[in-house]
Amino acid sequence: MKLRPFLTILLISFVTGPLVHAEGGNDTPLDKEMKTMNRAFRQLKKQAGDAAQNASSLALVAQMEKAAAASAELTPEKAADLPEKDRAAFEADFKAKMRNFSDALGKLEAALKAGDNAAAAKLVADLGAQERAGHKEFRKPQN
Repeated sequence: MKLRPFLTILLISFVTGPLVHAEGGNDTPLDKEMKTMNRAFRQLKKQAGDAAQNASSLALVAQMEKAAAASAELTPEKAADLPEKDRAAFEADFKAKMRNFSDALGKLEAALKAGDNAAAAKLVADLGAQERAGHKEFRKPQN
């Protein structure tokens, strides 16, 4: 009698297991770095204005700086879809935008170290705008 619910759960896990695995299994190295930055950035947005959390905010900025530096050395998937003549310019533009993002992270770090959380909150908002614009320009459209 107790075997039937177990077999039902087992059957459901066999059917849905590959679907769950396939959803997150194709991350490129750039995707992994971007996810690292995104996790840190979401937390940073919540706490950048709070001076009591500056130490934590600085640690998050350091994570983002490391991931941004690694990302600047990689190429977005969208580059493969472009004609060869446009690809080099696309990649150079991506690297330049990632350097700009890294520079802005440096300014954010300086503001947090100086205890200027109002400026830090503004810089976080600016970084969010850069993120949205960069994703629009460089991210491959999701199907």
